[in-house]
Order: sequence, then C-alpha cells, then structure tokens
Amino acid sequence: MHWQRRRDLEGGKELGVWLLVDDGRVERELYVESHEYRGGGFDVYTATPDDEWSHEGTFESRADAFERALELLDDSDHPLEAAG
Repeated sequence: MHWQRRRDLEGGKELGVWLLVDDGRVERELYVESHEYRGGGFDVYTATPDDEWSHEGTFESRADAFERALELLDDSDHPLEAAG
C-alpha cells in the first residue's frame, strides 16, 4: 500500500490530492482545499471510499495547509510513491 499524488484530480478548490492505493484500490484520500472563493482559508480532510470524512484542520495560508497534509503523510505507516 502506498500514497500517490494525483495532480490530474486537482482543480477548482482541490489544491492537493493524495490517494492511498492498495493493488489499484483506493483505501483513503487526503485533500487540501481552498475556500478563498468564498473569503475563507484552507482545509485539510481525509476521506474513505465509504464517504467517511475527517477534518484535519483549517489554515489561513496555503503553505500551512500543505504542511499539515505532509505531516499526515509522514505520520502514515505507508510510503509516498515517488513522482515518475
């Protein structure tokens, strides 16, 4: 099982998307979302395919939101697949 960054899924309010993949099946998703379009900041969420969402934090800056997402990846028991 490993995390992979999915830039092809980013767009709109999703600034960062990582998928935890096991034999081609997505086990968990990690998102950095922008709410600038409505005057807000940035949020980090995780989700499962069963539509269970966990809010991992609200941040004023994009950098802080990505820092939190990278912490979650680092704390995971699964490696981040190198970009190829």
